[in-house]
Amino acid sequence: MTRNKKQHFVPRSYLKAWCDPHTPKGHEPYVWRFAFDGESSSRKSPDNIFHETDMYTIHLPDGDRDLAIEHGLAQLEGEFVRVRDGAIAQQRKLRMSEYSVLCAFAIAMRERTRVQRDHMAGQWQQVLDLAEGMRQWAEGATENEKRAAASLSLGQSSQRISYEEVASLATQPLQTTLIPVVQKVTPLLAKLDCAVITALPEAEDFITSDNPCVWLDKDAHLRPPLYRAVGLACPGIEISLPISPRQLAFFTHQGISGYLPATQELVQEFNRRTRFEAAEYFVSRTNQTNPFWFDPAVAPADSWERRHPKSEPR
Repeated sequence: MTRNKKQHFVPRSYLKAWCDPHTPKGHEPYVWRFAFDGESSSRKSPDNIFHETDMYTIHLPDGDRDLAIEHGLAQLEGEFVRVRDGAIAQQRKLRMSEYSVLCAFAIAMRERTRVQRDHMAGQWQQVLDLAEGMRQWAEGATENEKRAAASLSLGQSSQRISYEEVASLATQPLQTTLIPVVQKVTPLLAKLDCAVITALPEAEDFITSDNPCVWLDKDAHLRPPLYRAVGLACPGIEISLPISPRQLAFFTHQGISGYLPATQELVQEFNRRTRFEAAEYFVSRTNQTNPFWFDPAVAPADSWERRHPKSEPR
């Protein structure tokens, strides 16, 4: 029997936190999955959504399947759930090992999704098309010109990448880049300030989505369009990841940390970000929505700093 063919790009163990607490006795627990526009919803088991066949599998030349990435993600998911349901739920200060797990999970949740996979594939396909044009041009070129066209230079780096490597990045970007990116970016994310935003009892739940880790630069509008890419070095970066219906991880350079309470207004704003960044679906543990999540007329998302200028970390 072929093992581990159904691979989730949003983990089941993560989604289970959003299962409807009023699931009838004897029924399989379910979340409420909404279409991006909120016009339709359905009850779905976390096991049956946000997955693809062999999404992370490396297919070997002999026909075997290398499941190293799938197994690595499963291990990270298990460690994250223990931190979320333990230290974070208890609002205890995280040990460095626990904080590293949270950071690694946040990066993985950004990089492993279908929308990110498709974006990377499209970017590398453009490079591949350029390389193919160069190869066709090289058919009539000299031997020296052919050798020069056989590899592509990455920016100002002296590193070279072959046509075959570009083709692999265009067709299977996650198999090529996911683990190296998580390993490289996790310690960089860990240098940012991190707060766990906890909804007050009177506030609505946090929602999540098929693309739940949101990167936003509140200062992007101050730069020319060509220089608005969001990166960890941007002073105005704000990264949010719902980690349960009542808590959300928030990374910034704004000097805030610890466990901070969130009013209804602030939870609504984070939910608006989550909903707008969804690819196709968002998820709630109730069959209810809020018009605020869909309102494009609302001013650009304010930072925590502007909304709470006098707030102090606890």
